[in-house]
Amino acid sequence: MGNENDHAQHDVTCGLEVHQQLDTGKLFSRCPTTMREDQPDFTFNRKIHAVASELGKIDPAAAEAARKKQTFVYQGFHENTSLVEEDEEPPQPLDEDALDVALEVSLLGNATIVDQAIVMRKTVVDGSNTSGFQRTIHLSFGGHITLYDGTKIGLLGLAVEEDSARPVERKDHEVIYRLDRLGFPLIELSTQPDIHSPEQAKQTAIKLGEIMRITGKVKRGLGTIRQDINISVPGGARVELKGVQELDLIDEYVRREMQRQNVLLQIKAELLKEGLTKDKILSHAGMDITGVLKKNTGKMIQTAMQKGHVIHAIRLPHMHGKMGREVQPGRRIGSEVSSYVKARAGLQGLLHGDEQLSNYGITDAEVRLVRGLLNAAPEDGFAMVIGEAVKAEHAIDVIKHRVAQLLDGVPGETRNALEGGNSEYSRPLPGAARMYPETDIPEIPITNERLEKLKKNLPKWAAERKKYYIQKGLSEKLAEEMKLDNRARFFGRMIEKGYDPTTAATLLLSTLNIVRK
Repeated sequence: MGNENDHAQHDVTCGLEVHQQLDTGKLFSRCPTTMREDQPDFTFNRKIHAVASELGKIDPAAAEAARKKQTFVYQGFHENTSLVEEDEEPPQPLDEDALDVALEVSLLGNATIVDQAIVMRKTVVDGSNTSGFQRTIHLSFGGHITLYDGTKIGLLGLAVEEDSARPVERKDHEVIYRLDRLGFPLIELSTQPDIHSPEQAKQTAIKLGEIMRITGKVKRGLGTIRQDINISVPGGARVELKGVQELDLIDEYVRREMQRQNVLLQIKAELLKEGLTKDKILSHAGMDITGVLKKNTGKMIQTAMQKGHVIHAIRLPHMHGKMGREVQPGRRIGSEVSSYVKARAGLQGLLHGDEQLSNYGITDAEVRLVRGLLNAAPEDGFAMVIGEAVKAEHAIDVIKHRVAQLLDGVPGETRNALEGGNSEYSRPLPGAARMYPETDIPEIPITNERLEKLKKNLPKWAAERKKYYIQKGLSEKLAEEMKLDNRARFFGRMIEKGYDPTTAATLLLSTLNIVRK
């Protein structure tokens, strides 16, 4: 994101990153980009550890993922999984078709293309890549796109990278991945932080999607395109919202993140006015209250007792009424803290004093007893966690550090997009320490001859196509359907050869689909 002062006059500042799967072969193996839903042909297990990069530092996001000490189970198919995806042999040369598509998109975005493309490794230790890193190639820098209202949005650059394995099932200490998607070519196209409204974010995403789709070489359907949105409000911090798949809801995601950050800034101001300091929060220790609730007859507590779990609680100074403050529709400050507990301590979440704890079988008398044991004043709140002893202790530490963080306002972090427009904490923002050169692939020259050939055959924009189709006699309806179809370039060549536009469009858009069925 840009300098905070540069954007202080705007209600919000955003940048977009669009990740689009290409309809070519896999990026570093000669396997097809097909997906399978049946039983895998083979499986194997692996553990992955975070190590220092060439800079001598361990990336913070990688370190947090490694602390979970998970086992990863990989499922594969002989049809679309090779030794490259299994990390048992070096990568093969880059897929040339994927490279050409990425170069076309760079040219359409008026970008400056590199002379030599260098493959880099990006540390990823969440198990989504068997090697512990993702290969990525930065192909171009700068450039711009023009929105439909004439606004220019600057581009940061374009990279082509390999997609990750897809998760099938997540457990406490194990994640099962399927390797069919691993190695799919992905274009990552990023904008400058030139977006200053939720509506403009949506229009930018639509335009970026058009650049991809007019190449005719992108995959279609849910999961084939994913948007990450970097968002900050004045006085806030950059938050990376990952995995937005619903184009129609991009403006709503931005609005809800704006709401969340502004509420956090309000709470910061209130806590500072009340004289709260981080030391006052961090000085409190958690308390084992398992014995206090051992006579509780509620199902949740009884189940925990049967599993041998413990219940820990902590006093939260000046937080009465604030843990229940809504930050997004249906999500509160308690939800913010709870998502940290899930991600960092491996528990399901927490309970807090601003909730109706009777819904969990905890009586008002028991709440008063807990508050008394914690020496909680009327203005204080409290939180409780249930789980294995080690996890419960860690969760209490996570809670007090996240509550102390409220005094900073908005933490810079990566968040997962939730269905409907909300989000939750995922991990810290990644740093530069996770990038280092790939040693198994030499530099790839990008020649002027290659670029000139691509420039002569660049695809037409959707509006140009539609106008041209109608001029040739195609109906408004068929022209609208065809303008962003993957076969639009082929359709254009059919028209040039004298084929009837209506017959050709009907064949491509309808008849062939019926035959496939």
